[in-house]
Parts: sequence; structure tokens; C-alpha cells
Amino acid sequence: MKSFCIIGLGNFGKTLALTLSESGHQVLVINKDEAEIDQIGDQVVSAICGDATNESVLRTAGVNNYDCCVVCMENNMQDSILITLLLKEMGANKIVARASSERQKKVLIKLGADVVVFPEKDMAQKLAQILAKNDVLEYFNLSDKFSIAEIKVPKRWIGMSIRELEIRKKYGVNVIATCDYDNQNFEIFNNPERLFRADEKVVIVGDNDSIEKLTGK
Repeated sequence: MKSFCIIGLGNFGKTLALTLSESGHQVLVINKDEAEIDQIGDQVVSAICGDATNESVLRTAGVNNYDCCVVCMENNMQDSILITLLLKEMGANKIVARASSERQKKVLIKLGADVVVFPEKDMAQKLAQILAKNDVLEYFNLSDKFSIAEIKVPKRWIGMSIRELEIRKKYGVNVIATCDYDNQNFEIFNNPERLFRADEKVVIVGDNDSIEKLTGK
């Protein structure tokens, strides 16, 4: 279990706080709007109604005691900058900040953010990757060159094994797991003789060009 301090309860901050809490992590939320605090206050370990640009609010919260602090301010870059700077000065262990542009990212990194995220941009890019590739159900970038994709079993694979198909040699990807469409019976794929079925999904890893070639860019 990890501990998180979530600052700002817009849609992104609220969803992040609830998801982390539901996953069993310790979550503190800080927000100026008491009505927004009331919406999730009983679903997290602790909630503080206050202005996080005020150093005393952050000190009262004990932000340096948390594994990670996430600055989730929406449409208020000035507050994001000030809060990030305060967190850095107070010795926060890890600072994640939200940004909406590369320029904002550069500023936040210089002020001490360890990680900067672009929720809307990241979601749009992920959706574009899924929509642009045939039979792709999920897509995650590991780096600029490599990704993991969850795909439908290609028709030409059904009833055949990895050894027969020579998947790594022909397509340049590795099959690492399979699971049913209801996400049950997840199975690490370590048997080259196992036959692919039409009623399952396949998780593959490889360079982006190879995945695009396989899925039909």
C-alpha cells in the first residue's frame, strides 16, 4: 500500500483519488471547494478543505510524509506552479503535476515536478492508436519505440500454435498472455504448442512498427 496526496478535485483529481482509494491505497485530498470535498470525503482516508497555495495548509497536511503528491489543478497554471514549488521546498518525496501544454510541462519540471502528465492529450493519443489499428482493444506505450497491445486473435492464427505461426520471426512481436473477452482466465503464454482460440484476446509486446504491421495500420 502506498500513500498519496491529491491536490485539486476536478474530474481528473477526483477520479484519481477514488481509483487509488478503491485499490487499497491511503489517500489524502486537499481542495478549496468544500462541496467537492463532501462528494468523496467518506471514500478516502483523509480530506482537507483549504487553499494548497498556502504553505500552512500543506504543512498541516504533512505532505512530505506521503509517497507521492499529485497536483491536479485544472485551468489554473498559476496555482499549479506555486503548489509544485512549495511541495519541492517542503521535501515532498515525489511530485506529479498536471499540464495542458509542453510549455507548462517545462516550467513544472524546472520547478521540481518529477513527472508531468497530460490527461487529455494522453487519452486522445491512446484512442487514436486504438482507432487507427484493426482489432486493437488496448494499447500502451512503453517508450517511443515499444508498446504493449491487447488485440483480437487474428483469424489466420485460430487453431494454430506459436511454433507453427513463427510469430516472432514473421511479425517481430512476442505473445505474452491471453485472456477471455470478459477478462477471466488470464494466462501467461509460455507454451509454444498451445493453440489460439477465437474466443480470447492476445497480449503482445514489440516495436511499434511491428505491431502496426501485424494489426493493419
